Amino acid sequence: MHKIYLPKTVFAVSGIGTGIVNLLLSLIPLAVVMMICGVAPRLPIIFLPIPLVLLASFALGTGLLLSTFAVYFPDVAEMYEIALSAWLYLTPIIYPESIISERLRPWLFNLNPMYHLVKLFRLTLYDQRWPELNQVLLAGLVAVVPLMIGWMIFTRNADEIPYRI
Repeated sequence: MHKIYLPKTVFAVSGIGTGIVNLLLSLIPLAVVMMICGVAPRLPIIFLPIPLVLLASFALGTGLLLSTFAVYFPDVAEMYEIALSAWLYLTPIIYPESIISERLRPWLFNLNPMYHLVKLFRLTLYDQRWPELNQVLLAGLVAVVPLMIGWMIFTRNADEIPYRI
């Protein structure tokens, strides 16, 4: 009998792939609503794959990091669910960022990594304008750093994880 090598990160990557397919499918009703409301797509829509890749990178890095911690500390999974709910309301997704006072915006939004990723989606889809280079670079940094950290920690502990579960 032959063993086939399967990288352990393939399971996390497949989960991210499923999430991206769901996100792409959810863009179809958004396009329908935009057409009904008379909003025609403009050229900046071709920038949409960049925020998608950055979001996938951030999610993969965060997922790898949290899954590694959850193996060693089982309460991490429950705490993450609570933190994720709070994080949703701290990120301007369901409300415009303009409703937060100017005094609170710098620390509430700029320290929130999801803000920078959501901002790229908002600029591309809703404002229909090109993001500035510094916004793209900051979102890229926010996406790549967790990916690198999560990948390093997960791969360093990958051989030990099956014995801990």
